[in-house]
Amino acid sequence: MKALALCALLLAAPACAETYSVSLGGKILGHLSYTEAGGTATLRSTLDNTPLGVFNGTFTGTSTGNAASSRFTGDSRSSRKQRVVEVEITKGRAVKTAITPADELTELSDIARVPEGVRDPVRAMGHLFRAKGCPAPLQMYDGRRVVTIQSNSSTQSGNALSCTLSYKVVAGPGHLSPLGISNARMELTYDTAGAQQTLRQMRISSGIFSVSLNRQE
Repeated sequence: MKALALCALLLAAPACAETYSVSLGGKILGHLSYTEAGGTATLRSTLDNTPLGVFNGTFTGTSTGNAASSRFTGDSRSSRKQRVVEVEITKGRAVKTAITPADELTELSDIARVPEGVRDPVRAMGHLFRAKGCPAPLQMYDGRRVVTIQSNSSTQSGNALSCTLSYKVVAGPGHLSPLGISNARMELTYDTAGAQQTLRQMRISSGIFSVSLNRQE
C-alpha cells in the first residue's frame, strides 16, 4: 500500500499521449496517462480497483510552461479527502504556492524554504518519460515537500535499457502521515530500438510492496 500511495500521487503538436496500467501483485488497480501538447503537459491517474477501495481516487495534474518555469495545478480526489495544489516555478525557483484546504499546508508550502532547481510533479514525470538514456537527477516540488530522484545504476540488454533510481523526500513531510514514507526504489525499463526511446515499465517499491506501471499500446 505504501508504494501504491506514492504511485497515486507520482512534445509539440500534435498531442502525444502515453497510457499505462497500474498493477499490484498482478492485479490491475487502474490507469495512468501522460500527455504533452504544445506548452501544456497533463498527468492523470484513476485508481478504481484497489483492495477494499481504500486508495480509490483520481489525480489530475496540469503544467503549463516548461521544465524550468511552469504553472502547476494538482487536483486529488478520493472518498477520504480532496486537495488542490497550485505551484508556480520561475527559473527553477518556487515563487508561489496555494493549497486547499488550508490544513494540507506544510512547512515546505512556505516558498522561502524551497531550494533552487526544482520542477513540478508533471514536469518531473515528463522527465522520466522523455529521458535519453537513464534520467538525469532532478528535484521535484509538489507544494508540500521536495523530492530528489536520482539514477543509481543501468543495464543495457539488446534494445532494453534498465535504470534503477532512488526516490527520496529531502525536505518536508514524508508521504502517508503519520507513517512518513520518505524513500522508494524505482526501476524503469526503456525500449531503445526506435529513434526516441520509450518507457515500457516503471516499478515503484517501498518495503515489501511493488507497484508496476506497464505501457499500453
